[in-house]
Amino acid sequence: MEIQTTGLHHLALRVRDLGRAKQFYSGTLGFPVVLEKAGMVVIVNAGGTFIGLRGDDAQTEATDRFNPYRVGLDHVALALPDAAALDAVRRQLDAAGIQNNGVEDDAVLGGKYISFYDPDGIAWEPYASPAS
Repeated sequence: MEIQTTGLHHLALRVRDLGRAKQFYSGTLGFPVVLEKAGMVVIVNAGGTFIGLRGDDAQTEATDRFNPYRVGLDHVALALPDAAALDAVRRQLDAAGIQNNGVEDDAVLGGKYISFYDPDGIAWEPYASPAS
């Protein structure tokens, strides 16, 4: 079987506080809100990829927090046009007070990236692939 796809349509993330997540993704990272259903979901556009933010649910354990070592999502990498764009992202993250590790080399894929976490601890990487 081969699923014919044109790429990722959207990514849905469960968050602890929907308002806080909306502020972070839209206000801090600058992703425009494209849809909002009060108290249910906020969808932002991250360069053509829709990211759905879903508030916590009665089934969400009060102490639950993102863990990249559990089965499931490890991190989300956003494609950047080139390594030079990483410096601008680092400056923006620093200006917003978002802790990050600066520009790092990816020993596996050969690119460069910056790692940071959203308010729920979900790991993000703006990523620049090696020049072709």
